[in-house]
Amino acid sequence: MMTRFTLPTEFRPGSGKKGSDKKGSGNKGWDKRVQRFVGLARAILAFERVWPALWPAIGIAGLVLTAGLFGAFIPLAWPLHALILACLTTGLALSFYFNLEHFVFPRWEDGARRLEQDSSLVHRPISEADDELAAGAGDAWAEELWRAHLKARLAGLARLKLKLPKSSLPREDPRGLRFGVVILVVIGFFVAGKDWQSRIESIFTPNPGVLATLDAWIEPPAYTGQPSVYLGREARVSVPAGSVLNLRVHGADHRPSTTLDEVEFQGGKGEYAGSAKLMETDRIRVRAGGHTIGSWRVTVIPDKPPTIAFAGKPEATERQALKLTYATSDDYGVTAARAIITPHGKPGEPLVFDLQIPERSAKPVVASSFRDLTEHPYAGLLVDITLEARDAAGNKATSQTVTFRLPARVFTDPMARALIEQRQILAMESFAGKSRVAKTLDALTYAPEMFFEGKPSVYLGIRSAYRSTMGAYSREDLTRIEDLLWQIAVSLEQGGLLSMAEQLRRMQAAIMQMMAEGAPQEDIDAMLKRYQEMMQQYLAALARNAPENGAPPDPNAKVMGADDLAALMKAIEALSQSGDRLRAMQLLAMLQSLLENAQVAGGQGQGGQGMGGDPAANQALQGLGELMGKQRALLDKTFRQGSGGGDPKDGGAKGLSQQQGQLKNELDGLKGRLKKSPGQQNFDKAGKLMDEAQKALGMGDIPRATTLQKYVLEELSKGAEAVAKAAGQGQNQAKGKDPLGRNTGNTGRGGSDVKIPDAQVLQRARDILLELRKRAGQQGRSKEELDYIDRLLKQF
Repeated sequence: MMTRFTLPTEFRPGSGKKGSDKKGSGNKGWDKRVQRFVGLARAILAFERVWPALWPAIGIAGLVLTAGLFGAFIPLAWPLHALILACLTTGLALSFYFNLEHFVFPRWEDGARRLEQDSSLVHRPISEADDELAAGAGDAWAEELWRAHLKARLAGLARLKLKLPKSSLPREDPRGLRFGVVILVVIGFFVAGKDWQSRIESIFTPNPGVLATLDAWIEPPAYTGQPSVYLGREARVSVPAGSVLNLRVHGADHRPSTTLDEVEFQGGKGEYAGSAKLMETDRIRVRAGGHTIGSWRVTVIPDKPPTIAFAGKPEATERQALKLTYATSDDYGVTAARAIITPHGKPGEPLVFDLQIPERSAKPVVASSFRDLTEHPYAGLLVDITLEARDAAGNKATSQTVTFRLPARVFTDPMARALIEQRQILAMESFAGKSRVAKTLDALTYAPEMFFEGKPSVYLGIRSAYRSTMGAYSREDLTRIEDLLWQIAVSLEQGGLLSMAEQLRRMQAAIMQMMAEGAPQEDIDAMLKRYQEMMQQYLAALARNAPENGAPPDPNAKVMGADDLAALMKAIEALSQSGDRLRAMQLLAMLQSLLENAQVAGGQGQGGQGMGGDPAANQALQGLGELMGKQRALLDKTFRQGSGGGDPKDGGAKGLSQQQGQLKNELDGLKGRLKKSPGQQNFDKAGKLMDEAQKALGMGDIPRATTLQKYVLEELSKGAEAVAKAAGQGQNQAKGKDPLGRNTGNTGRGGSDVKIPDAQVLQRARDILLELRKRAGQQGRSKEELDYIDRLLKQF
């Protein structure tokens, strides 16, 4: 006979032990599902017990929240506000204490019974799931019957469900006051609007007195040209990186605080001030007296680095000045640019010089700079040129490197060319080449009575350079030696117009800088007047230094007369006065470009051409220059061979003899081009001396060969001077020409592609500018109109 035996209620499904408080891991598929439902049932029971106990505390809290949203706590004095908060806190705490004093969290058995009731399960299949067969164990019929009973009981577990919580709150609040509280809270949020957060904070932050006020504004960096941004109590703004946030708090009893760590308020007696530089996007709040008096979302716009690139290949002007054309851009304008030049594939300190920036603009700007580097030791060398740009924020960028051979002044005097070569060695090799340069300078002053007759200053200068080189111990000493060698080389050549051309370049750069920086107009007018006077002196000097006879000007060349130059200067001055300084700078750059390439009929042009007269004579002169350079190099090798420092690659004295023979053959070829020239006798004598020098080298007589080679150079120099004079006499008369190679009186524009505004256009521009400035000062106009006028004025 089977007897049903019920274990105590502490038994759980699958536990198998008395007193177990947790369901075991019995092999029942419904175990975990039942446990989840039981846990949810216990939570529902807990809510049904707690929710009624929260009344009337939640009603009081809702009324307090409503009062805060309506701003009722803001004007309260500190003592009254603090007293109300204390009373509310005490009342709520007591209400919670008495109503929840007897609260007990539902047990597992309570959840199981609630699940059985909501699921309409009979015979308690969950709460009494651990029932066991009390009698009949071992009886096959009894056990089979018990298993059938368990199977039937488990079949109902597939219908588990829970009903929604049943609240007894209506019994606690029979009048429905809770619904009125909810409606009031919703209305409060609607009234508070965007200030709902700060009004809720005002409930818990008593006001110690009068609410502090705040003046806040952001000043963008001056280089951006943007106006200051004034902040209200709440705002969202975007400002450039590096902007300064300024805060002024008035009427605060204590030092204010802010979420921005960089701000340190200073002051006292109710007045405090602080500022900080904004570099990152942040949410900034300012609190005083427990209240938030300012809250802003500030987005910081980073400053982008500038860009710079070559807008054209580097060029050499007719006067051998370096011309660099480049394009720059930046979000707020490039403030500085420079060129960095280093010898290509050779050692040497970088040559750095500033480039002209026409204006500070967010738009791409194309500009040109001229630089006379013929005095620098790197002149004539293959160099690497890199451009670098910087903006006001300190960001920098570089261009791609361009390889270019710097223009150099052509020296026809052999001694001058030798000095320039030693100067370049000092500049590139520094102290490593000091000893070799000193020996060369010492050799150049050999036999002063023969080679420096009538030139004592040149001899003394070279000897001074030699002594200085021997005693040089710093880079500054070498720089002074380089300058001395340049001065000596220039003195050996005929003087030119280098100083005037350099002064014009400097004045043009100064005027463009004044226009870009917004200098007073009277200062710019004075500089333009000085520039015009210097230009007249320069053109007059060009005319004086031109040969009396000149070749006809190139019919395809762009030429301008004196009237054109005067009109161009007047246009530059008028554009500057009218406020259109950008176009004035463009015209000034065009004028400087014309002056850089100005060529008197018969003068030397770019690339060494332009001697005028017979082209064959010009080519022969160029060949003579190259021949003298090779002869000078051979003399240096012969001198080093005699002092024991010869290069084995030269093949000793016999190798030098062969080189001397090759130079003799080149001279014979040049003599064929210069038949019947006044310098023929000098070339014949030079040829005989070359033969004797070749024989001396062949016999190993180095000292005699050195002397003969110096005589060769002297005769070649005399012959070259004679040929140059003859070429000048064969040119057409250049009288009646202006320094730009144009017939006097011809005032054509020469095809210039730069449009010069006429007087009517300039006057109209001046009137518009005056009217804009007048309207900008009328504060009665709308903000939109004033902003538009301000943007227009920025274009001037």
